[in-house]
Amino acid sequence: MEQGVKILAVDDRYENLLALNSILASSHYDIISLQSGEEVLKYLLRESADHIAVILMDVQMPGLNGFDTVELIKQRKSCQDIPIIFLTALSTSIEHVLKGYHVGSIDYLFKPIHPELLRMKVDAFVKLHRYHQKIKFQSELLQTRALELEETNQRLAEAKKQLKEQNLLLEQWVEERTSELVDAHEKLMKSQEHFKKMFVSSPCLMAIRRLSDYTYIDVNESWKHFTGYGNEVLGTATNFLSMKLELGEDAKLDQIVRNYKIKYETKSKETRSALLSTEIIDIEDEKCLLQVAIDITENMRYETEMARLAQLNLVGEMAAGIAHEIRNPMTTIRGFLQLFRESNRKMEKEYIQIMLEELDRANDIITEYLSLAKNKRTHPQLEHLNRIIETLQPLIQAEAAMSGKHVYFHLEDSPQLSLDNKEIRQLILNMCINGLEAMESGGNLTVQTYVESNQVVLKISDEGGGINEEHLEKLGRPFFTTKDHGTGLGLAICYSIAARHHAPIQVETDRSGTTFYIRFGIPTS
Repeated sequence: MEQGVKILAVDDRYENLLALNSILASSHYDIISLQSGEEVLKYLLRESADHIAVILMDVQMPGLNGFDTVELIKQRKSCQDIPIIFLTALSTSIEHVLKGYHVGSIDYLFKPIHPELLRMKVDAFVKLHRYHQKIKFQSELLQTRALELEETNQRLAEAKKQLKEQNLLLEQWVEERTSELVDAHEKLMKSQEHFKKMFVSSPCLMAIRRLSDYTYIDVNESWKHFTGYGNEVLGTATNFLSMKLELGEDAKLDQIVRNYKIKYETKSKETRSALLSTEIIDIEDEKCLLQVAIDITENMRYETEMARLAQLNLVGEMAAGIAHEIRNPMTTIRGFLQLFRESNRKMEKEYIQIMLEELDRANDIITEYLSLAKNKRTHPQLEHLNRIIETLQPLIQAEAAMSGKHVYFHLEDSPQLSLDNKEIRQLILNMCINGLEAMESGGNLTVQTYVESNQVVLKISDEGGGINEEHLEKLGRPFFTTKDHGTGLGLAICYSIAARHHAPIQVETDRSGTTFYIRFGIPTS
């Protein structure tokens, strides 16, 4: 079917439209069936009139009749040239025929219509429509070509004028470029001289190799000093340095990298570390590979030693903390025993109770310290975090009520987690008590759980004065505390428990309070 050609058939009776469709059925055009004048007008407002070859209009229709509809159609400029054929079975008088021609039709057919006659008329209008479209297209094409030709002539005239001006500018440009090329050549020579000096005297290991066959063109003094190889490498493609990436795989020679940590073996079979960077450069119109390596062997040794010393320092701090915390109860017990020895007094029960309490205190400190161990055995089971919190809720609320503070729980539904019930209870209780102790009377503590990004989040917020910035990096360190009578082990234990559950702790703090986020991963089924 050819695109774009349409026949509008307008009749209020559906059977007449079926008859017209049957008579005019063709692959050369579309028949659009409409049942009222109003539908015709709406269609012409909605669709383009350029593809309508003819309108077959019934005269007698309810609402707008055929004559009134055609008058309205002809008022639109875009529809004035559409051929219209009136079809009627009633109005056969000459007055109606003349009225049809007067309102703008070009033919008037009476029903019953001869099928072949109607088909021939419609085919003629379709051919005429195509002919007009072709003429219209060719006319528009000719106008376009004329405009293009006129614009081309104008451009040629302007181009001729510009060409003359450009010839003058070109002569001036050639003179300026010649001078610039001379200057550029001098700068290039200086640049090459600078590069050569920098290459030779650089403390970095530097080598230049052809990219085509990886033969060495040049190596600098630092390369020779660190590797032990000399000029014997020049002109050869042997990979004298057995470079390994940090992950252990061989480094590709043409791989462009920036500060890649590598290991290389020297002529004396010593393994050293370096940061490798490579770049493709042009030397005398030939692609070459520039390899630059910074030897970091000594730096890594220093870093290892510094890390070892830092660990020893931490151990010393922890040992001092343990000694300080345990010395207090030991001093109390020693004082009582010394008193009884010197006075020959009989040991009274109340003093025995005090000494037992001091011993228990020392034992608790040791127990808490041992609970920091990462290799401590845990007994995880599938548990609902909310149920653990609910069992602690009365205890936390009672602790808050004694100090005139308030606790609010917002627990959303969440899946089961692999948890050690006893350890999680200790973590929640420690963090809630820390939050309560950080607030003045009347403060609010909020405990919340929710699911986010395949994690169950435990959020504990207080309205205290916040944590000083210089203390943030020390959070979780054993024996670090800002309390007057604290051991500094409570929060450290919380961090240790969280680490054993692979649950990272995030802290947000300001002057209006502190919030801890503990994120537990949801087990995959």
